[in-house]
Amino acid sequence: MTADTRKRVLQCLTELERGGSYSHLRIKEMLDKCADLPASQRAYMKRLAEGVTERRIELDAVIDRFSTGKKQTRRPQIRCILRMGIYEILYMDGVPDAAACSEAVRLAKESGAAGLSGYVNGLLRRVAREKQQGGFRDAEDLPLEVRYSTPAWIVDLFTRRFGTEETKALLGAMMEPRPVTIRMRSGLPEAEQAQLEERIREAGAQIRPAAIWPYSRYLQASGDLRRLPGYAEGLWTVQDESSMFVVEAAGLQGGETVCDVCAAPGGKAMHAAGILEASGKGGTVYACDLSEKRTERMLENIQRMHLANVQVRCRDASQPVPVSERGTADVLLCDVPCSGLGVMGRKRDIKYRVTPEEISALAALQKQILRESTALLKPGGTLIYSTCTISREENEETAAFIQEELGLRPDSLLPYMPDLPRVKDSVQGNMLQLLPHVHGTDGFFIARFIKTQE
Repeated sequence: MTADTRKRVLQCLTELERGGSYSHLRIKEMLDKCADLPASQRAYMKRLAEGVTERRIELDAVIDRFSTGKKQTRRPQIRCILRMGIYEILYMDGVPDAAACSEAVRLAKESGAAGLSGYVNGLLRRVAREKQQGGFRDAEDLPLEVRYSTPAWIVDLFTRRFGTEETKALLGAMMEPRPVTIRMRSGLPEAEQAQLEERIREAGAQIRPAAIWPYSRYLQASGDLRRLPGYAEGLWTVQDESSMFVVEAAGLQGGETVCDVCAAPGGKAMHAAGILEASGKGGTVYACDLSEKRTERMLENIQRMHLANVQVRCRDASQPVPVSERGTADVLLCDVPCSGLGVMGRKRDIKYRVTPEEISALAALQKQILRESTALLKPGGTLIYSTCTISREENEETAAFIQEELGLRPDSLLPYMPDLPRVKDSVQGNMLQLLPHVHGTDGFFIARFIKTQE
């Protein structure tokens, strides 16, 4: 790899260390600026930046173990340089240990820390020697928070719910590389789907059927996905299979009025609109979100997918519904703001940002959104509540609130689920908790309710 690629990764990681944007957004921005680089270099940059972010706790434990001068490692740039070098030594077989050491030294000198270059060199060479002597083979002996680079309170949260062994499987699955999942446009004939797949392969990407829904595919590509065949024409969109469960759980038949109150970036609203369009029976989707920036992004996606049956609105879902709109929706989708513990494998720094206190605050916000938004539903209308997290306080406890405080009736999810034992066996009445190590999806929670009264 060139010196410039490592320097760009260091800049990205240092900005994240100092409290920049979310890692998946910052890494994407970095890669977009390097669109002219060979695919192999961009793949290296992506893996290094994501890997260092994901394994930060483990890498810091290694630094602390081998460091002879811990004060030096408090400097954000030096700590990021060390993390990069250790990750290359331990996890990137294509990078010689000597190169990882020498490049880290060069980065230290070019970053204005020439006086610490010897310290960086010595620490990384000690790590490399330890690896060669088999010193990193006893991962089973490490605390789970170090082994899986996950804050101890999250490990404890999962362990209390699932037990130690299943928590290991869950955290391990979250650290496995996952392909991008895409959803084919609703109603696209099978022959045209096959032709589109072939065009995508000819463009240099890998595409194969996904695990659950017949219209979803796994996609692997080294370049910008937006440049692949079919994207600009609105023939497919990026969406995890877990997210597709939300709309499937609504059981749309066509002709319904659907309201998605926390809709950005629009995946579920577009999925619902596509089903309504393909039914030939009409229907409308109202896609709402909090800010103009979010609604503008959503509108761009909807226009790309050529969906004329979606209306976008800028609205705070936690505020009272206008009187004129109460009781107008057949289906209400509430995919509410949450802690995101189910998508830690995709958004690798979520686990470092969220706190137990934030989960409680988010649960309160979720209840407020539900308290106001259920006024949109007609009597007999369907509410689908969902989150992308694995937290009882945000999931099962909020579902109990919907039933006990708001008076909606739980309605079985089974009729709307795919005929797969690993899915149906996980359904608990009107609720389903999807888990990466069980279902091969993001961690997602879905609950279905019926409004029985005004």
